[in-house]
Amino acid sequence: MNFVELKAEYYLFKKTDFGRVYVFVDFGNVRPWAKELWPEENKFRISQEIDIAKLAELVNWVFPAKKLFYYGGYAENMSFPREHENNKKYRNSIFRLSKARKSGFEVKTKDIKMIPHYDESGVFLNKVPKCNFDVEITMDMITKSEKYDTVMLFSGDSDFGGLLSYLKSKGKKVVVVCTRNRMSKELQAVADVFVPAETLGSFLKLENAEIKKHSACAEV
Repeated sequence: MNFVELKAEYYLFKKTDFGRVYVFVDFGNVRPWAKELWPEENKFRISQEIDIAKLAELVNWVFPAKKLFYYGGYAENMSFPREHENNKKYRNSIFRLSKARKSGFEVKTKDIKMIPHYDESGVFLNKVPKCNFDVEITMDMITKSEKYDTVMLFSGDSDFGGLLSYLKSKGKKVVVVCTRNRMSKELQAVADVFVPAETLGSFLKLENAEIKKHSACAEV
């Protein structure tokens, strides 16, 4: 057994017991894990990010047949209170999606929508960003199901509970990676293996040099 296989078995699962693995990363759900992995650095906002390239390296420990990355992007012409804020959000989206592609992920993206938010009396408060990939991930898991033996999902979203139960009824195995606080009881119940993301924090941390590079890209 080589070192990569040893790490995979210790931190994730024994690859030989799980056959062909397809990995699904719901990064909109994953990115907030940083608040729990590094609480001091992220006390007020997410300053210490999860490194997408390191996430890809970690996934590669199990030699997946395919790894898919889902993340919503801000469109360049979206309306924000300040123009420079628009530019920063757009640049950050482009940076993350580009890095995911370079890291070997098959990237699925769509524009984030700004949804009006009102109080109980109907008074407009603000617009909140919304972009989830529940339908896209569900369709991909079902239509590609003949190509894998195991689903490895990076998300704790309870909405996937029914989908994963269905896949298990078809003989598939399920591995879920999530922080303990964000892991839903629905996914906990259906997972063959639950990997607490807290045990992987040291492998996912974006280094200081990369943080500066990320910030520089965002300000271009």
